[in-house]
Amino acid sequence: MTERTLVLEGNFLPQQETTYVHLPFEMPEGATRLEVEYSYSHRIGSDPFLSGGNTIDLGVFDARGIEFLNAGFRGWSGSERAGFIISETEATPGYLAGPLPPGQWNVLLGLYKIASDGCSYRVAITITTETNHRSTLEFPTPIANLPASALQPRNRSWLRGELHCHTLHSDGDSGVSDVIKLARSRGLDFLAITDHNTISTQRELATMHDSGIILIRGVEVTTFQGHLNVWGIGDWVDFRVQNVEQMNAAIHFAVERGAVTACNHPKPFGPPWEFEHARGYHAIEVWNGPWYVMNQMSLDFWSERLARGKRIVAIGGSDYHRVSELEQPPRAPGTPTTWVKLSEAASEFAILHAIRQGRVSLSDEPDGPFLELRADDAEMGEVL
Repeated sequence: MTERTLVLEGNFLPQQETTYVHLPFEMPEGATRLEVEYSYSHRIGSDPFLSGGNTIDLGVFDARGIEFLNAGFRGWSGSERAGFIISETEATPGYLAGPLPPGQWNVLLGLYKIASDGCSYRVAITITTETNHRSTLEFPTPIANLPASALQPRNRSWLRGELHCHTLHSDGDSGVSDVIKLARSRGLDFLAITDHNTISTQRELATMHDSGIILIRGVEVTTFQGHLNVWGIGDWVDFRVQNVEQMNAAIHFAVERGAVTACNHPKPFGPPWEFEHARGYHAIEVWNGPWYVMNQMSLDFWSERLARGKRIVAIGGSDYHRVSELEQPPRAPGTPTTWVKLSEAASEFAILHAIRQGRVSLSDEPDGPFLELRADDAEMGEVL
């Protein structure tokens, strides 16, 4: 067994802010473990209210390359961690365990905030190899389905659930099972965990048996100009979006594979949605967390488009991240609650189909109240 460490150092300029940098390195034959650690000057948090320093996100691509929408994604942790480990059998949350095939890999640095005097960085890459070990080319595959649940919803027509929350796989502080337990305690029927930019959460969910709640595959595609939720597919969706054309391509990529997509929290410090001419997404998150947190602006964003004839579904999500958010005023799974009306047996497919059709109502908490509209010739989501 042999270890080799490569150190990459350099500087970034203020004009590089909100761009991505790929640092190539060679993965040798026989690699069994990759460890990456990074540091940079004047580090500050990712909170949009913080300024005057640097915030750099971290990720990695394998030998399949870095082509947009077709990259060899192996993980992302944003600015939450100082590094990560990937081996054939285990990986840091946010990263995908599996073979380490030889060839050119790339450390990804996302330059979220760069101070006026610039930023110096250091990346240390340590690779462990074993003599006579040969890596297979069987790369991690998308999760086709999550385990079904024997849950019997209280109301077989209207199901209540959560579409937007986070765990340790991105910038939350709770494990997957803890978030599921919390959602169940809140009386929810379905749950989508949408960790930022990674599908590693889905791999953990796939190992569970009956979670006692209907699970929906999800990821929050987190760009520097706005966030997009994607539900119902196991494919990784590229977040390295730099313009509206690339955002449209990312939405098309997801929808073509059967996903339901949503523009998230279009309001100041949401962050806002800057892709004014983006098209193809199914829904707008008009209610994110407690209502008083600028959600009227998100509702206005949706209403303006509705007035222009764009029939986009309104949804909500708590954006729950941390246990401390359960204190007053609370932000918990189901704050707000998204209700969906089903016309078939409860499942991930049925819930997402109902959202596509607009059979949705929103309430402040899982116990309602919520609004159902009826007419002689149409149901909610249909057109008179």
